[in-house]
Amino acid sequence: MKKTALLLVLTMSFLTPAHAVQKNIAVKKIEKLVSAPDAELLTASGSSIILISNVDSPTAQISISALDTSGTAIWQKKIESQQEEIASAVTSDNAGNIWLAGFASVKNSIESSTATATETATATAENPDGVVAEDYPDMREDLRVLTVWKLSPLGELISAYSKELSEPGLVNGISVNTSGISIVGQFSGRPFLITANQSGAFSKMYFVGTSKTVINTVVRNTDSTSNLFGASTEKLGGKNLAGKRDGILMKVGKSGSITSVVRSSITKGDRAWLSSDSNLLLSGYVKSGKVVESAITKFNSAFVPTWTIRIPSTGESLALSAGKNSYAALNSNSAVKSLTGWKPTKSQLLLLTFDSKGIITAASGISDLSSPFALSYSKELGVVGLAKSVDQTVAVFKVTK
Repeated sequence: MKKTALLLVLTMSFLTPAHAVQKNIAVKKIEKLVSAPDAELLTASGSSIILISNVDSPTAQISISALDTSGTAIWQKKIESQQEEIASAVTSDNAGNIWLAGFASVKNSIESSTATATETATATAENPDGVVAEDYPDMREDLRVLTVWKLSPLGELISAYSKELSEPGLVNGISVNTSGISIVGQFSGRPFLITANQSGAFSKMYFVGTSKTVINTVVRNTDSTSNLFGASTEKLGGKNLAGKRDGILMKVGKSGSITSVVRSSITKGDRAWLSSDSNLLLSGYVKSGKVVESAITKFNSAFVPTWTIRIPSTGESLALSAGKNSYAALNSNSAVKSLTGWKPTKSQLLLLTFDSKGIITAASGISDLSSPFALSYSKELGVVGLAKSVDQTVAVFKVTK
């Protein structure tokens, strides 16, 4: 009886919005473009797929390369400076400029210059039970200069902004728009938000919790406030813990003050938000007992859900929206109601397309890949991303528009 009940939970956990009619969808094949064993970050810039890797020999450097729609290399550049550098977050703006955030060494101070608009879904620093997290490079003690690099669509360094800190840290996410830059991460064991204006002048570092809170991703608003998303086991903004760990949505004002907090409310549940975009489409995991699902939710500006779907998975997921459609990549490990021909016997990469009401309109999958850890979109490319295979090799994938 218990096994039957669990099976029902798994097969029925696909939830469509009320009154919506979900049709059966045939699963097409995701296009695996090329292996990219060193790639750690990805973003789309016009018709180019931009890959970023951190090179550790003989000194820490950042390598940027571009691929065309067939996966063929177009160009490769390295950030040339007197510092050693590591990037751990990336986005691109409407002009195709590439924005990196990370840490550089203290050897010499970096000069600053200008800024512009958008965000790319990024992987998480989380590692809950049953959810495999992305590994980040070990931070050396001299890598304590928080740095943002702006590059042209051809990989040329336009400007760099920096702020020297007392110790190394980790950048989890960056969001850029015409009002400036917002960066989140971990510093001294605590989650932080730091902002900069268009001239590259950084604010002070704002802590938004203790070691019991992790902020995985950020969306900068046009009024220079920031929306932060992650998970927490502590009281925040007057809101108490509801489960073992709650997914949190947080608004932070220009001065770094927390103005509102919305948290999940599953008793004894473990939740976290892993990715977000400027339209407030979020993805994350939900773990209740032995059942793990990916949650894809569209929120309005008041953090009220307009639609939400949960799908059985390992918990790894990324989501983004473009025009009237939304997309989610997840590590699927069981059949999904309404998807015909999708019955994985092992974890496999699944990419879903949703309409404005949260109804699945298309689906693509591939058995060679499983864990997605980067996802981006451009009008020229469609959806592109990075995923790992079972043997942990990395490949670039693409879903034709």
